[in-house]
Amino acid sequence: MVRTLKRPDTASIDPYKSQPLPLGKPVSVYYRQSSEGQIGNISTTLQTVDMVEHLIAQGWQREQIHMIDMDAGISGQKKISERPGMSFLYRQIEHGEIGLVAAQDVDRFFRDLTQIETNIFIDACRRNNVQVLTPTFVYDFAHPTQGRYHMQLFRDQAQRAADFIEYHVRGRLVKSRHWRKERGLWAGRPIAPGFMVDMRETLTDGSRNPDWRKYRRFDLYADVLLAYFERFHANEGNLQQTWRQIEAEGPYFPDLTPGMVPGGFKATAHLERRSRRTGGLTPSFSGLQHLLVNVAYIGHWVHKGVIAQWHNHEAIIPNDLFMYAYNRISSTDFYGEPNPQYVPYRPWTRHNKAERAAPPPTYADLIYSDDVPDLPHKRLAAIWSVGNGNYKYQLYHTYRSNVWNINAAIVDAIVDRLLLERLQVTTIDPAVWQAALASVAHGDHAEVRRLETAVKQAENAKDNLIASLTTLSHAEMIERAEARYVALEHEIAALQAELARMKAGEKQHVNLETARPVLELVIAHWADVPRQERRDLFEAFASHISMTKVTRHTKRITIHWRDGSTTTESTTHRSTGYFWEDDDLEQLRTMIEDNVDQVDILRAFPDYRWRALTQRMRYHFGKGWWKSYTGAKKYPRDTTWADTEEAQAEAQQLKASRGCTDEWRLASFVGYRRSA
Repeated sequence: MVRTLKRPDTASIDPYKSQPLPLGKPVSVYYRQSSEGQIGNISTTLQTVDMVEHLIAQGWQREQIHMIDMDAGISGQKKISERPGMSFLYRQIEHGEIGLVAAQDVDRFFRDLTQIETNIFIDACRRNNVQVLTPTFVYDFAHPTQGRYHMQLFRDQAQRAADFIEYHVRGRLVKSRHWRKERGLWAGRPIAPGFMVDMRETLTDGSRNPDWRKYRRFDLYADVLLAYFERFHANEGNLQQTWRQIEAEGPYFPDLTPGMVPGGFKATAHLERRSRRTGGLTPSFSGLQHLLVNVAYIGHWVHKGVIAQWHNHEAIIPNDLFMYAYNRISSTDFYGEPNPQYVPYRPWTRHNKAERAAPPPTYADLIYSDDVPDLPHKRLAAIWSVGNGNYKYQLYHTYRSNVWNINAAIVDAIVDRLLLERLQVTTIDPAVWQAALASVAHGDHAEVRRLETAVKQAENAKDNLIASLTTLSHAEMIERAEARYVALEHEIAALQAELARMKAGEKQHVNLETARPVLELVIAHWADVPRQERRDLFEAFASHISMTKVTRHTKRITIHWRDGSTTTESTTHRSTGYFWEDDDLEQLRTMIEDNVDQVDILRAFPDYRWRALTQRMRYHFGKGWWKSYTGAKKYPRDTTWADTEEAQAEAQQLKASRGCTDEWRLASFVGYRRSA
């Protein structure tokens, strides 16, 4: 690339003069206080009102001055990224949006002992030619001759601020506070509700006060707190119910006024949360939980999470009442060890599964749905409904526990019937039987190949991670790589377990080749086939079941057979608690108005009694229809299709056509499959 020349810079900076203030650019005023208790004091006025007036006196217009006050109550020892106000100011500097930043003192910017964040700030101001103004000095880090001096001066000021925190605040003030707290004396922190602090150093007779700076009972709050413990005990340890009662009914803490606290005593009014129902002063749910396990209420004094003084002051809660609450909330004892008396409240009592009236679902974990747009092929969960006393297949979502559900018995009955029909067709037709064997073998082999490929890909990913670790130096990246490596190991273990299961089932089609006579026997005694054996037969001939919601009471069930075909059936009319579809109502009306025989109508609606059909007709199409009905009616009103002679005759004819006259029991089939 050819070197190009440029025009000489004639407007050079005078190295012996200070740069003028950038009055033509906006200026930001940075405000920070170390704690919320300092907000609103004289320092706040100096940093906000007085600083703005000072900038106006220097020549800026008021609309050019931006106040950054998002760091109220945030320590100057935090990083730039940990302070929202400083982060915003840093972005303004980097984007060239301001020409100067002002603060009451350098310690408002940083109290950084390591000077890392201070140097980052200095470098950003230098590169973007942004000056820093305090009431006593203007720092110009980009000045050609004075810049290095200004940098060092700014660092020295920030170092002095950090040293003040390290040696004066922490080394003297905080150390003195810890000395008092280790001896059970109050050192200025918020006082636990229910107590006040005795601030009298001497008593009226001039003697030393033994309770100086120790907790004393504050009746107005202690009575409320005692009521909380009693209510928790009355609710048998139900914290949620106790809090809801307090939220709605109280009792509430009274608002503190100067006359409530006796002379010579101190109580802090730091409670701010109010009931959303009544506006009374009350703890939050987590606040109530902490109150009920605070050992200060039985006289112990805690410092740094450890009981520093036992029986330090008077107790305001009876010991047995406090221990009842403590043992139901705290899993650790007073020494931090596992609490042997811990008895947590359990709002739900897990019942014995053996006591459930209904058997478990037959086809659990085999049913999927695409009804959740962002979760295709979502597996349905099999849940027990305590209210209905039955199992359900439930489609759930992360942010919505129940999308829809259906009685598992309805689905299992439909799948059982479709499976039986499939077995009947398969065993009768030799060509269909051979196709079924081929589909089972092909499905198993394809799944084995897929799992083997997935294992190889995961192994390659592990090798790549090992190779990349030699080039990584950042601790966070190394930690993420190690976490990914562990996840891959778990994934490989799961894939290998599935692969082993699939390979163990490779001889399944061989078993089926010799199982045809047994399957014919199974078909003959289908009602006696155990639930698990039906599931095994289903998995031999089908891959999975898909369901989709059509209406509130209609779901469409599709069985995906291993030969690539599908069978679909609707659940309409399977649950009598739902209304009918319009098409079914129209079919019922047409058949009755056309005087179709009662037997044919029962055959069309096999799940209903004749009485239910007539009631449905009367409800939707009015009274009097039966006066014109002239169809053949030979059965009473409580008859279903299965009760008719025609249905029983068809069943006998189907059985005879299959030639299944054996009376062997199903145990022979089960024993044959297991021995094979």
